[in-house]
Amino acid sequence: MGSLGKVLAAVAASALACNAASATDGELDPAFGSGGVAVSGVTLAGFELPTKPVVQPDGKILTCSRLENAGPSQAEFFIARFSADGSPDASFNFGGTVSVDFGGGIDRCNAIAVQPDGKIIAAGSTGADTSTSDFAVARLNADGTLDPTFGAGTGKTTVPFDLGNTNQDVADAIVLQPDNKIIVAGIVDTASNGNDFGVVRLMPDGTRDTTFNSTGRVTVGFDFPASTNKTDQADAVVLDDAGRILVSGIAQTDGQAFDFALARILPSGQLDTNFDADGRATIGFDAGASNSDASYQMIRDRSGRLVMVGAADTGTSETNNDVAIARLRPNGTPDPTFGVGGKVIVPFDIIANGNDVATGVVEDSAGRLVLVGAATSDLSFNFRSFALRLRGDGTLDQSFGSFGKKIYLFGATADLFMGVTLQGTQIIGGGQLTSGTDVDNFVARLLVDLIFADGFE
Repeated sequence: MGSLGKVLAAVAASALACNAASATDGELDPAFGSGGVAVSGVTLAGFELPTKPVVQPDGKILTCSRLENAGPSQAEFFIARFSADGSPDASFNFGGTVSVDFGGGIDRCNAIAVQPDGKIIAAGSTGADTSTSDFAVARLNADGTLDPTFGAGTGKTTVPFDLGNTNQDVADAIVLQPDNKIIVAGIVDTASNGNDFGVVRLMPDGTRDTTFNSTGRVTVGFDFPASTNKTDQADAVVLDDAGRILVSGIAQTDGQAFDFALARILPSGQLDTNFDADGRATIGFDAGASNSDASYQMIRDRSGRLVMVGAADTGTSETNNDVAIARLRPNGTPDPTFGVGGKVIVPFDIIANGNDVATGVVEDSAGRLVLVGAATSDLSFNFRSFALRLRGDGTLDQSFGSFGKKIYLFGATADLFMGVTLQGTQIIGGGQLTSGTDVDNFVARLLVDLIFADGFE
């Protein structure tokens, strides 16, 4: 265990008695890891956003990021797997962690998914340097070894878009189709439109699916303003019941202003014009002077509604980002039963004009929305992880944390929740901890209803 992990373990252990005595929904679960938190123990992991933890059917937990292994010009995919109780999974490459090298350059893992057969898909980017990159996808067997049935025997494949400018293409999200095809979404650099959403569909063997827009690739631009410098970035992808692909993220609308952005793509790879007229929708909160809003994660709830989370600038004279949530009906229009006009803003404001950003969302077994993220905690711009829970109408659930919100102190200089999922009924948040030059991946389990009913004890 690295120095950061040792500090965290000591802080968590000292808090056990207090947590057990006064636990409420949202408190760290003392039966998990060390005082509710588990770290990979590899303190060379590089910061990535967003990264969502994934829970396997057996309760084991996967995370990914990048591993800085040979100075600033070298990095590899870094994947960690924890047992259901938060201990390192010794069956995964013998020590619980795996690194994947795409060829000696800079490799970044931004998303992870598990197939029904237990194989693991990891996606991100690879490039010789920081100025150019391609989508990168690897498939691992359940034991952490590369799968030779994927990527022409290598277990790895890359997908270039190469549409101009810097040719910097980065995958940020994965979803698996029922037929085992793999959809990967992210950001693509172009010469004519700036940055666009990019979507790739792969066959189960890692080759491009040419029934998807004939090339296996699609780009979606929101095209306002008409500028080669705009930034449209996809951060999340889900499927609906008809097999249509929903991709969400950020669209630049004017100068430095951004909106939540969402596109719906048909299984053929074409934009679905039955969705908000042209297949694309933007949601602006417009609550501050900059009118700049950013979505970082999306889910489809059990009613088929789309929930997007991120941040909205509410400042009048300087930036003051608060947590922002939008819920849309399946056709892309705002859900009027949620918040005000389908939108909710939640401030943390640990310091004045702090930057509060939601990076993950999950719907729990009671239909409530659990969000995680990070809030600026001091004038040095360090962050603290948070969680909050909303009722179905968008109001804060007062039975969670303190009046619906909870800030965590993990003993590091800075910590950021970067995603959330469920392990049975319990909440699993994942992210990274930073102290000095040490960066370590972590997962935490949060109590729900004060009973350990997840089935993985």
